[in-house]
Amino acid sequence: MSENKKRWAIVGAGNGGQAFAGYLSMLGVDIAIYDNFQTTVDALNEQGGVYLEGNGKKTGFGKILFASTDIAKVIEGAELIWVIVPSIYHKGIAEKLAPHLVDGQTIIINPTAPLGPMEFDKVLKDNGCTANITLAASCTLLFACRLQKPGTVFINGQKQNVTIAAYPSTKNAQVEALTKDYIPEFQFVQDILAVSFDNMNFEFHPGPTLLYTAMIEKGIPFEYYIDYVPSQVKLIEAIDAERMELCRVYGVNGVQNATETFRTMYGYEGDLYQMVTNADCYKGIKGPKSLKVRYLLEDVPYALRAIQTLAKIAGVKTTAIDTVVNLAYILLGDELDEGRTARNLGLSENTTVDDIIKMCRG
Repeated sequence: MSENKKRWAIVGAGNGGQAFAGYLSMLGVDIAIYDNFQTTVDALNEQGGVYLEGNGKKTGFGKILFASTDIAKVIEGAELIWVIVPSIYHKGIAEKLAPHLVDGQTIIINPTAPLGPMEFDKVLKDNGCTANITLAASCTLLFACRLQKPGTVFINGQKQNVTIAAYPSTKNAQVEALTKDYIPEFQFVQDILAVSFDNMNFEFHPGPTLLYTAMIEKGIPFEYYIDYVPSQVKLIEAIDAERMELCRVYGVNGVQNATETFRTMYGYEGDLYQMVTNADCYKGIKGPKSLKVRYLLEDVPYALRAIQTLAKIAGVKTTAIDTVVNLAYILLGDELDEGRTARNLGLSENTTVDDIIKMCRG
């Protein structure tokens, strides 16, 4: 490790993990990266780092310390550990990390689906982790990017603002001090509930995908967002209304509804249907060719199920969300994980709204 340099670890060498590895290295951080696939690890070690191309703040070559399939080796001596894998893999990663974590380390789940740190914390403890660590999570990746090949990532764009919170949020200042010089785009918010409700993938992905079922199964090509019909947006707005009610009940401040978010983020005008189907940023995004896609396999069990859990605790009716979840499990059955139920989050039938707030805010 270079003298006086930060030593951080990245878990996951997909497009996001490799983008972060190259980017942080160019910012002067010593990076080691873990992946499950030996071929990916070998390619990164042979090249010695990651090339970033495209439209990010940094382009060029970011040198890494090493890549490895040995997670203990990768995180040894790392002050900060980035977990950059889909939510369907979070439980397995927590199980692998649990025996090797030590006091003082910080883990940032980047990105998280709703209540990700709550599940991660439970799995760590269930697997014997007693280390005094700090958990945090962001709502989305910093980069919109795609992997050209192992060791080369094309950055389509870099976000200017990404919400993040520690779990509990009493540790926000601690995580901010660690990251602010490297990721100034992080906006620390009220708590992990605010982060959870800020990620609206669970509105725009599962329901509309299910309403595309006939086109998907007939093999009819389509653009995912541009080809929305008004009924799909009507379903999104029904789910959004339930999200906003949960924000109210859990005291989450400053969250905009879907239409306001779209206007703020992109500067478009019109109603939600008009904005989505005419958005330049969505043109060219093709629809899935199967129902076995992350829009359902990840966003139903790990996002909508978590929102259902919060709703049940609060006594809030979520008819639209329940309909989407039920239909997804009917069509996909055992292809879907059980997901973030109360039991899998370490909650009980006696857990209250105040309990959840205390867990998230400390």
